[in-house]
Amino acid sequence: MPCYCAKIKTIERDIAKITDAKAALQTLKSNNGSLDSALSALADQMRQMATPDNIEECAACIKALNKSSEDTITGMINQCTSNISRLEDDQTRYEQLDLTYHASHAAPKK
Repeated sequence: MPCYCAKIKTIERDIAKITDAKAALQTLKSNNGSLDSALSALADQMRQMATPDNIEECAACIKALNKSSEDTITGMINQCTSNISRLEDDQTRYEQLDLTYHASHAAPKK
């Protein structure tokens, strides 16, 4: 059974990087709310200028512009959360194996 110290350090770095990415995505999602509000305002202005024949279709198209990016960002945040969880499980497993390794290779006490 090998030592897993290097593997544990790699996992810790990976978790830190994914946690940073997740925080950036959450900030982006928050900022995305501002974009959604701006698009809604644009849709409202559009209603004033559009003709009766196309008013609702135009407003719906404008509001839909931001929907796919919101779903994508949420999906990416969920993926980060899932990856962090998986890495934490791996880390726990390797730490247990590493404790066993080091306990069996410890110098005998005099």
